[in-house]
This record gives sequence, C-alpha cells and structure tokens, in this order.
Amino acid sequence: MIFFRLLYGISLSLVVLLTIFGFIHAHANENGVLIRYVGDETCEVCHSSVGIGKQFQKWKRSPHARAYKDLGSPEAMAIARKMNIADPRKDLKCLSCHTTAAGARLPEMISTFRPRDGVQCESCHGPGEDYAHFSVMTDPEKSREAGLISHPDEKTCESCHNPSSPTFRGFDFKKDVVRIAHPLSGR
Repeated sequence: MIFFRLLYGISLSLVVLLTIFGFIHAHANENGVLIRYVGDETCEVCHSSVGIGKQFQKWKRSPHARAYKDLGSPEAMAIARKMNIADPRKDLKCLSCHTTAAGARLPEMISTFRPRDGVQCESCHGPGEDYAHFSVMTDPEKSREAGLISHPDEKTCESCHNPSSPTFRGFDFKKDVVRIAHPLSGR
C-alpha cells in the first residue's frame, strides 16, 4: 500500500512539474484539444523553400512581420501618448494586434516563440504545435485535423483590422488578403 501511495505522489508531482515547465499543453482550442504556439522560426524551416513558394520570405517582407517593431516608431509613441499608454510595446491594447499570442505565457508557448516577431503565422493559421511537424504538414487533411487554419476568413482579419484601431483606414478583405497572399506552389 505504501508503494502505491508513493508511486501516486511521484506521478502527481511529475504531472505538476511537466505542466509548470510547459511540457503538457496549456491552451485548449474549441474542440478541447490543448496546443501551444511554436513561433515563426518553426515555420521558416519548411516554408522558405522555393519548391513550395517561399511563403516565409513573403511574410517577412509584409507589414505583419514589422508590426511589433512599428510599436517603437515615433508615430506609435505619439498615438500611445494620446491614449494614455506609456509604452505601446508593453501594453496589451497594442500588443493584441501587433504580436501573436499577446498575453499568453508559458506554457502556452514553447521556447522558440518570440512575441517580438510581430504578427506571425499562428495569428492567422492557429497555434502550431500539433500541425507544425513535417509528417503532418505534408498531408492537407492531417494538418487541418491537427488545427491548421489553411485559409483564414474575414473575421480573423477583422479582429484587428477594425474601427477600434487608432490607425484604421478601412479594410476590404477581398482586396487586402491578396496583398499578403503566400500560396503554396509546386503542389
């Protein structure tokens, strides 16, 4: 009996430690599946290749990739002052649209995730821990089942591109989505 109590105590302690250090998923999607953010470096490994269209390079040249850096600009600082925000690079009102997973903490992100990389792949395509593996991504059905949002909708974009943004100048989904398009090629 003492052995089983000791085993139970060790098992429970292990689960707690794994949760604290982020080895057990900490974020549930709408299906109750727990997943974490992996960051753009994970996506870069495969999505930089010429064979599938260099999606990573297209994103890297986009305003989304610069979104966090833009929060340090004189224009952003002036807007922040008008909104009584001391530093837009630290305020959730700004970070929620200028970074991916704003407000998330470990263990919702793994160590490769960097908020300073702006509006990353997972802002539109969902947290990638379960679909970012090569064996999953090579199968479109498997990747969708693992949580990949292959074609984000207008609602996804409008969560940031809306009149509540102090720099909003209008948003036309059909026109604007073409500007950030990064389709797979060679398939």
